[in-house]
Amino acid sequence: MESPGIQVPAAAGPSFKPWRHDTSSRRSVLATSASRTFASTLRHQGTTARSDAASTALLTAVYIFSRRAGRAQQRRGPIGAIRATAQNVLPTMPELDDPEAVESRMRYFEIPQAAPAGSAPSWRNEHWFPVASLGELDPLRPTAVRIDGLDLVVWRKPSSENTAGSDEDCWSVFANSCPHRLAPLSEGRIEAKTGCLQCAYHGWEFDGKGACTRIPQVTQAESQRMRANPRSGAVAFPTQVAFNCIWAWLGDGTPKGSPKDLARGNYLSETDSFSTYTRDVPYGYDSLLENFVDVSHIPFAHHGLQGTRDDARPVVMTVPKVNRVQDENSGYLMNFHFEDHTTGRDRKSDFFLLSPFLFVYNGEFENKEGESGEKRRFRLSICCVPVSPGHSRMIILNPRTRSGLMGSLFSVLPTWLIHIFSNRFIDSDLAFLHYQERILRRGRSAEDWNKSYFMPGQSDRSISAWRKWLSSEGARCVLPGPGSDLPPSPSSREELLNRYKQHTSHCVHCQEQSA
Repeated sequence: MESPGIQVPAAAGPSFKPWRHDTSSRRSVLATSASRTFASTLRHQGTTARSDAASTALLTAVYIFSRRAGRAQQRRGPIGAIRATAQNVLPTMPELDDPEAVESRMRYFEIPQAAPAGSAPSWRNEHWFPVASLGELDPLRPTAVRIDGLDLVVWRKPSSENTAGSDEDCWSVFANSCPHRLAPLSEGRIEAKTGCLQCAYHGWEFDGKGACTRIPQVTQAESQRMRANPRSGAVAFPTQVAFNCIWAWLGDGTPKGSPKDLARGNYLSETDSFSTYTRDVPYGYDSLLENFVDVSHIPFAHHGLQGTRDDARPVVMTVPKVNRVQDENSGYLMNFHFEDHTTGRDRKSDFFLLSPFLFVYNGEFENKEGESGEKRRFRLSICCVPVSPGHSRMIILNPRTRSGLMGSLFSVLPTWLIHIFSNRFIDSDLAFLHYQERILRRGRSAEDWNKSYFMPGQSDRSISAWRKWLSSEGARCVLPGPGSDLPPSPSSREELLNRYKQHTSHCVHCQEQSA
């Protein structure tokens, strides 16, 4: 029987430990009322929660009214300076960008798959994997996360303990098991005296590179000898921060380049500041990205959220260009241009798949008749991550370069309110995608999509190109075998659209408001 408060990751689904984020804000009566209104909305688990003008206006009014009443959310101050007090610590393990160090560590550890991988076998040695958003992680506690079937833990070394002097270098990604007795390190704590990750089971501690720094059950002399064995260290993955997200190199070789290289030649290079929204969804990585390259579903699936059904027009789309290997000159794996009509305006845009896990749209809306001035830009950038069969994660990246009305609105509204709007948008086609994925696999694999889909229009060219590219890469999420076998559907629609499990439980902004 599991102990209360301990969450053991299920093998079939995504693994996120609920974050225990404490708040100590004083609230006025009006502020409390506003917070409760938000909490009840956040916990609502019923229907698809399609947006309407009245509910959106109500939420915005609640926020503005409570703000005028004088409520100010107290934020945690910066983490105070922490001095290292660990004694007799051996020199840290070799740097993780050293091929011999990586090979040495992996020689002693074979990381088990908690669930079948959905990526192509080559991707872990060719691409960086996005793991989590810095803007939504709790920096004071380790966090469990599952990526491509691997159970990982993300944690932040206090900045005063960071010898490199950069806050970005404080973050680490480990395999989520202690080398001693395999207890989940995500259930541990960050020891204030040493700045190390401490296993909650027996108190072993590990520095940011994974080296064991303390074994409390033995003498210092014995500990020094035992910690000299590479088997004493946690499995640490090379980690970088880009676009306000943590990226990990999950391969067993030397990392290639940097995830920051993905910004070369596109608008992601214009800013280092991004806000984010993360959502775990009950459908696979292949279905997730397929939906994002499907431009023709917007007027219908997102009616009332991004335009209306009356916006539907014939879609013009070029034949997508696909690169088997990322071209250094073009900088993309897949590209197409399309023209459509949405939110009452004609739109022209280009799509670029920059890696298997990141795409960008870059376009503009045409001015209406009689309008003049600069055209409104259309930009969308999203990380799409395989988690396990039938589960994936999206991290929407919002560059803080918005202008005009939308820019002003996003600068005023709090993060939790923006996340409510994002939740409603994702809800609106979540059920379609969950059940469509299962129908596609009835009696065949996802690789046989062309025998199931009937797609005669130009607007479906992007779907065909995406599916063909996945097959050519050998992505396990579409090939026959464990990687494409889906878990049972949730027993209720309420569970299928569980916003708390899929978002709030791992978002510090929304947790603060629902506390």
